[in-house]
Amino acid sequence: MPLALATLAVAAQAYAAGSTVKGRVTGVERLVVDSYAEAAKPDSKRWTWREPSPAVQAKFLALSPNASREVCIAALSTSGGQAPGAPILVRVTGGRYVPTTLVVAPGAKITFKNADPFPHKLYSSQKEWGNSEVVPNGTREWTAPAGGGSFEFKDELFPSVRGYVVVEPNAVSFAYPARDSSFTMQLNPGDYVLKAYFSGKAVGDPQNISVKGANLDLKDALVVAKEPTK
Repeated sequence: MPLALATLAVAAQAYAAGSTVKGRVTGVERLVVDSYAEAAKPDSKRWTWREPSPAVQAKFLALSPNASREVCIAALSTSGGQAPGAPILVRVTGGRYVPTTLVVAPGAKITFKNADPFPHKLYSSQKEWGNSEVVPNGTREWTAPAGGGSFEFKDELFPSVRGYVVVEPNAVSFAYPARDSSFTMQLNPGDYVLKAYFSGKAVGDPQNISVKGANLDLKDALVVAKEPTK
């Protein structure tokens, strides 16, 4: 876990440097991971360990996302995006892409690394990135295309392994909430829109902020969901 968090911290600074912006998110518990929703369908016939129990409160049986890798907070500049920096590392390990959702500008380079002791066969659902086996400690590269869009990455050997990259022309920085729902990012002076992304799409309410040069503590939380996602 410390290595994963360190990777996210480095990646979050790949697009911007300057004033420290601190905020927090609310509503993460209302987000539903796609694979969880599919497993819950009666006709899926998938095994689940969260069976009803009179000894366990219902709220503790609900599956919720891990915000530190699945909820991406992106800063979008009103004056246009920023040139990509160093390649961003995404690890494939423990049945997950880590981080699961990324928001990057066109031209950003992403390195997918297999951190498991067995192979993964990675591909994109858009088919422009065909399946290719990645051995343990092996890597595979992908460059965000011009324009924009949402791209889903899967594993042919493990269908539940899913990752998402949102290509946003105005993206300049991104961050992930900590366990206490707080997040931190570095931004140069300017006007920005903060948006939360989950499972490859924007969620919740965007928030407009203005960075003047000094560090900024946001008073209002960024709402990522008001109602359970479907």
